[in-house]
Amino acid sequence: MHSASVTKKSLFSVAVCALLAAAPAKAIIYDEAGPGGDLSNDKAAPTPLTLTPGLNSVIGTVNGFPPGTDPQDWVSFTIPTGFVMTSYVNSKYDSTDAQGFTGFQFGSSFPGGIGSEFLEGSYAGYAHFGTGATNGVGSPPSTTVGVNLLPLMADPSFAPGTTGFTPPLGAGTYTFLIQQGDPETTSYQFDMNVRSVPEPGSSLCLLGVGGLAILALQRRLGYLDRRIR
Repeated sequence: MHSASVTKKSLFSVAVCALLAAAPAKAIIYDEAGPGGDLSNDKAAPTPLTLTPGLNSVIGTVNGFPPGTDPQDWVSFTIPTGFVMTSYVNSKYDSTDAQGFTGFQFGSSFPGGIGSEFLEGSYAGYAHFGTGATNGVGSPPSTTVGVNLLPLMADPSFAPGTTGFTPPLGAGTYTFLIQQGDPETTSYQFDMNVRSVPEPGSSLCLLGVGGLAILALQRRLGYLDRRIR
């Protein structure tokens, strides 16, 4: 019995390792302080980035007029086939201004001519973000740091006038704006979480790699118990 107990513990350790190995990857996919420099200021030609499974972080700085010359960062995120973006989290915000603005539309560039980014109907969804962001008519200022903005951006009571969307964001390309229209310099970080889409009717896919490891462990332990008895 002692030998079986040791074997069970060993197999359990293997399963735990499998769970840890299956944990989502984390990566900074763009940092304006790095070699790539400033994100695009052109809505017709945003900086293209492809998201990978796990957590994808973008770090940057915007500052409005005057005296700033970089009020807008434009980036297009491509979500690969078979994956979805489940969250768009404003994980960091540093500014003397209480809020900035972010929004997106479907496609590899932002639609419309000059000034279209200032029209609510140009967006599938949008939100103010920051330490004292105001969203929705009559809503009090509140922090969005650490908050998944996708549900907020999809809610017409908080983001009226948009063309609309339903989270999570499926495979495809989306153009996002991150903006600070006031003079204050604003540093930000946004984290996008991407996961695979389970195949229809597949319970094993819902288990994931870690779940499969546990399932295999349970079967193995059952086999050992039968041998011991």
